Amino acid sequence: MGALAAHSEYIGEILIKRGVVPADRMAPLVQLVREKGQTLVELLVTGKVADERAIAEALAAECGLGFMAKIDVEAIPDEVASKIPITYAKQYKILPLQEDESCVYCVTADPLLVTAVDDVRTIFKKPVELAVVTNEAVMNAINRVWERKGATGNLEGDQANEEDNVVDILDSDDDAPIIAWVNGLFAQAVRERASDIHIEPEERDVVVRFRVDGELYVVRRASKQFIAPIMSRVKIMASLNIAEKRLPQDGRISLKIAGKSVDIRVSTVPTSRGFERIVMRILQKTSVLLGLDELGFSPREYRIMDDLINRPDGIILVTGPTGSGKTTTLYACLNRINHPNINILTAEDPVEYEIGGLHQVHVQASIGLTFASALRAFLRQDPDVVMVGEIRDKETADIAIHASLTGHLVLSTLHTNDAPSSVTRLVEMEIEPFLVRSSVIGVLAQRLVRMLCPHCRVPYHPTAYELEQLALDPRRLAQKARRVLKGKYAPHDLDYKFVGQTLLEHDLGYEQAVKEIVFHKPGGCDACGNKGFLGRRGIYELMLVDDVVGPLILKNADAMTVKRAARQAGMDSLRDDGARKVLSGMTTVEEVLAATQEDVLVDE
Repeated sequence: MGALAAHSEYIGEILIKRGVVPADRMAPLVQLVREKGQTLVELLVTGKVADERAIAEALAAECGLGFMAKIDVEAIPDEVASKIPITYAKQYKILPLQEDESCVYCVTADPLLVTAVDDVRTIFKKPVELAVVTNEAVMNAINRVWERKGATGNLEGDQANEEDNVVDILDSDDDAPIIAWVNGLFAQAVRERASDIHIEPEERDVVVRFRVDGELYVVRRASKQFIAPIMSRVKIMASLNIAEKRLPQDGRISLKIAGKSVDIRVSTVPTSRGFERIVMRILQKTSVLLGLDELGFSPREYRIMDDLINRPDGIILVTGPTGSGKTTTLYACLNRINHPNINILTAEDPVEYEIGGLHQVHVQASIGLTFASALRAFLRQDPDVVMVGEIRDKETADIAIHASLTGHLVLSTLHTNDAPSSVTRLVEMEIEPFLVRSSVIGVLAQRLVRMLCPHCRVPYHPTAYELEQLALDPRRLAQKARRVLKGKYAPHDLDYKFVGQTLLEHDLGYEQAVKEIVFHKPGGCDACGNKGFLGRRGIYELMLVDDVVGPLILKNADAMTVKRAARQAGMDSLRDDGARKVLSGMTTVEEVLAATQEDVLVDE
């Protein structure tokens, strides 16, 4: 620890001298190095005190070395990289790139670790030419070289004899390549930000697909003779019964990949080809445990949502199809109000993440532990806030309403196309309209759309058709302008503008304003894997059950009537919020139209 602190102090002096970090910010960080054992660079980057590239450039300049912005991993020969163990390369953040007769060329994130340079010189028996890169760049390169070395080309089999050579991994002495291949698959999935891994047996081979930002891509293939060893390896890691191949099984894997803790939910199902199909859901805390302010709410909707979750009682519903980010939203709400003076209980199927301060129950219908029974038990646990994974039936809905009416805040989900349909869905469950009116306080509908890569997005001027589809044409904008915002839809201390208001208020009129609008479409670069998109973000429709919507619920009005009234009072629809994100350059028209195809625009 003393050596690490001394090393960090030296780096700190360099960064202060080079003007990268102010002196007054450095002393407390060096103290944290002593207490936590983290490197100074990690603390600077995670605390957003300094940019990683600026740090690397300062160290390079101090040592009289060149700075390399990008590492061409494909150009690194395996025989050169493999001379240094991966654990050593990661510990000292050094990687050999090329070797010739005179010297070996290396990159490092920490040029001050001269012992590592001396070790490389000893291993290769040649002088070392050094360049400096960022910590992220060298770690990614090390991981990718290792993945390629351990996984590429190892599972190419003899197609002619494949059916005679299928062996189980437990009976084979050739298990190391299988382990490396599967581990490399997980590492690649995390690096490429995949949410799901599909391992699918086909006629002549095994196909692996990743779901990245909601889209499936083929990433690997392996010979058919390795189907059984691959499946067995995954099932062993997930603590599943490898002998059972006739029934579906569910399991879980916990791994640490490239310094990140990753949970993987595993599901197997038998197929007609005689082999099992495996789908794995990758859960990372960094992508699920977000703050409420990181979800992409507009300022007004964020204000309203924050007010709702701080209410002492009532039901807040989050709606949307499977995979629309409802769990992430619920976790963000719970994290926002997670304080020692509040007792929070959750019933989930399954518990995706264990969060400190929350008391979470994994629902298991096979033993009688349903959402309804868990919720009934919660009411005897003196709760303040209760989260139910999903309201699926009348029994669960009845107990949730009872909980809200007896002074508890209840958060849950429903499967409906938009927010107004949720209240009619509850009535269809035979819940009395007056109970819905008195218990539900807000409904949030959401979808996920892909975000454009900021490095390669391509600007263009929209067509009249695109503007009309996003309700940015003069007629729709005039309708929005005539609305009279009511209640919390009209915050007194917030400068709210409806989507497209600036187009109507342009000094030279709408036609000139349209000429100045810039939309964006996907391009393609290394940062996004040439896909044009990088990550996903929610679009939202937040409906308050207030004095406008409430009377309609009591009259058992249909969803369209409820939606029309809510829009007239100031609610923005899913497509409105999507249009807002298109105007800001975050996503494309096509993404919004595809995600909101069920969202009918209502004439007020």
